[in-house]
Amino acid sequence: MSMLLDEYMRGSGSESYLSDDDLERQLQAGQSLPSPPLPSSRPARADSEQDAASLLTNAFAQIAIQEDKEQTVDTAVKAASHGIKVLAPLLTAITNWVDPQAQSEQLEQVMAKTLQRVSKDALYVASAFGLASEDSPPWLTSQISGQIMEVLIRAIERNNGLVLEDQNRAYLAPLVNLAKQAEGIATSFYSNTHDSTWQIVNALTLASAEVMTEYQAFSYFHSDPQGIAQMITDHLNERVVLGTLEAMEKRFGLSESERAYLGNSLIRQAGRMLAEAWSRNISTTLEAVKEMPKDLRRETVVNGYPLDQIFIDFENMYQGIEVSAISAIRSLSPHREKQSMRAGYANRMG
Repeated sequence: MSMLLDEYMRGSGSESYLSDDDLERQLQAGQSLPSPPLPSSRPARADSEQDAASLLTNAFAQIAIQEDKEQTVDTAVKAASHGIKVLAPLLTAITNWVDPQAQSEQLEQVMAKTLQRVSKDALYVASAFGLASEDSPPWLTSQISGQIMEVLIRAIERNNGLVLEDQNRAYLAPLVNLAKQAEGIATSFYSNTHDSTWQIVNALTLASAEVMTEYQAFSYFHSDPQGIAQMITDHLNERVVLGTLEAMEKRFGLSESERAYLGNSLIRQAGRMLAEAWSRNISTTLEAVKEMPKDLRRETVVNGYPLDQIFIDFENMYQGIEVSAISAIRSLSPHREKQSMRAGYANRMG
């Protein structure tokens, strides 16, 4: 592999792809734990509770130290493991385009191009916080890189190679918007990854970015990426968060953590479905535009093609996921469903 891939695996590049927790563990991995106080050299008194407790404390401390030594994993091994975890899905996606054996050079080129795009775009998103590239903390670019990598892999799986062309950053609009809306890094998702509200917001952001990778490939003649990104986010929020998730929260009494967990799954899946619907309608749209009268075609190219069919196709797919999610909880935990909601659901489903 190229030097870029080697740097990625070693974690020695200017940007880090490790999560904040991984970085913290690696920083601590090389540091030895403080040595526990050594037991007294004098013989222990059998009738002394304090000495007995001290002996037990020291014994357990020694056991803990030994277990820690046995479980310690070298930083290089951790970096390699993390690199494999991230690169394997990318490699799998790219092999849909090229044969690893017959086109190994082309495979390396696409891999390197993707990683370069991730690196540049992570710094671009970080700059939305008002940070220069040299001032962006590694943990921030690490988390942003992970998000971007996931979005790009999904695009590659949909055979969207145009997303790798770095002249266009339209797909980053949701991530940039989110960064600008935060008051700073300390109040952003990246510093509050376990906050349930931020988890929902982040899921909406990534789902929207996934759809925007398809906008970047074909815009349906809509020239305002910021506006389209906001429209997509608003639609997913209204349909999934305010629609499905809010209804399920009332029906099954979801806790805050359950709401975040289920919401993340629903939103991310909805984003993939909307991206698929966007991609699927490209060929039929181009055919329709070609058949238009000249004046109507000109107007469409200037003002944009209607997106109604995309959202209709999305709705047809998403309803199946919505019904499946409700049915799963009803069958696995029927006691959680409120009786008033059960009757309403039965009437709606006929």
